Amino acid sequence: MRIQRFTFNMHRPRNLIWLLMFFFCGALSNSVAAQAVPYAHSFSKSKEEVEKALTELQASTGQKLPIVEGFVVPGDQPLDRYERAFYQFTIDVLPGTASGDTIVRVSAKITAWYADRDPSKSGYQVLASNGRLELDLLDRLADKFGGKPVTSLLKPEPQVPLPRIDLSNGPPAIPLTPRGFSPPPAGTAASSPGDEITALATQRGVEEKRVQQLTAELQGLQDIQRNQAHPNNLVIVKKSGTPVMARPAEGSHILFNAAADDEFEFIDAEGEWIHVQISGASRGYIRRNEMDLPEAIAARMAPENGNAGGEKPAAFRIEREENSTFPGDWEPLKGKTVKIYTVQPSSEEPKETGAAAKLRYAASLFKKSSVDSAVPSVEGIVVIFDSADGGIIASSLSNSRQFAVGSMSQENFWKQSFMDPPEAFRSTPNPQGSPLQQK
Repeated sequence: MRIQRFTFNMHRPRNLIWLLMFFFCGALSNSVAAQAVPYAHSFSKSKEEVEKALTELQASTGQKLPIVEGFVVPGDQPLDRYERAFYQFTIDVLPGTASGDTIVRVSAKITAWYADRDPSKSGYQVLASNGRLELDLLDRLADKFGGKPVTSLLKPEPQVPLPRIDLSNGPPAIPLTPRGFSPPPAGTAASSPGDEITALATQRGVEEKRVQQLTAELQGLQDIQRNQAHPNNLVIVKKSGTPVMARPAEGSHILFNAAADDEFEFIDAEGEWIHVQISGASRGYIRRNEMDLPEAIAARMAPENGNAGGEKPAAFRIEREENSTFPGDWEPLKGKTVKIYTVQPSSEEPKETGAAAKLRYAASLFKKSSVDSAVPSVEGIVVIFDSADGGIIASSLSNSRQFAVGSMSQENFWKQSFMDPPEAFRSTPNPQGSPLQQK
């Protein structure tokens, strides 16, 4: 993931798994969430009059709640942590028991954002209404018709709402009737408790089938994740906030901060720095101790292998990087713009900063720069070793690119490179001429 792979690496199956788990949990929560309990009252008005009054009261329009305390049934979570509360009425207008009467049945659905101390546990929740909102609406409807307040006809303190029908152990022997609701007579268009049981059982079956489908899809993706071939050239960030630097140097510009488990394609290693591909042509550097490396890369970078990712190249560090005119008379780069790296030894041990170490370090910079160089005018790369036994080594950009992709051998590359003085890059004198001799 980075491309700045901030938490979302949707190209990886495990993110799809988390997405499915979200919907999976949502499907389960919908089936067990606090169910709204209807409150009902009969009015001596026609259905048309009741519906008109409800429209004038804007009863079907959702409204915000300033707080949830006093409107919901207290649960396990502290009520003062709920924000952005909102409620919506479900209203049924049914024929009454007497001719010309109309029953209004109301239930309120309350949702609110729960702000947990752990942000990952925050989210919208459905809260059980304690009946205050429903009774208030029925009271306002009664006032509109000039009748008595509904609360005077019911118990002054609403009971804790319970699910209308519990189907976990099959249909109940005795149907439950909502408080204050008078069932319509036989033969009317209103649904009977038996019809409600059938409807709820059907809905439960649909939800269970959906949960089974999501479970099967989740299992399938988990199998894919276990069986897929994971690329062996990806390095993984250990913790969130890890800086990705523009150059392998302390104090370099920070491109962005990576998140934990972000994956990057490994390009090369320069001492304590890992050179990674971010996205497309974008590159960056991350400290080696902040990355988890695949076994193949870790083994290749072991110090005993003498690799550019081992400890030997760490004997040098980049002090300055600039684009300037080539500082010499070497014909291939004379008067041309080049990228110049000025490096200094970070070790005082001569064996660690000798000719072989210089060549290894210079080779890593030639490879890196041949890929990273995006300035059209740059035609070569120069490495200046700023030390008493230092020296200058340079190459044309075209040769560096051939060397980086393997189309030019290391021996031929050094033959066609500039070295001043050549002795600074030879481990032992070679009277007959060395492949590292300046050409």
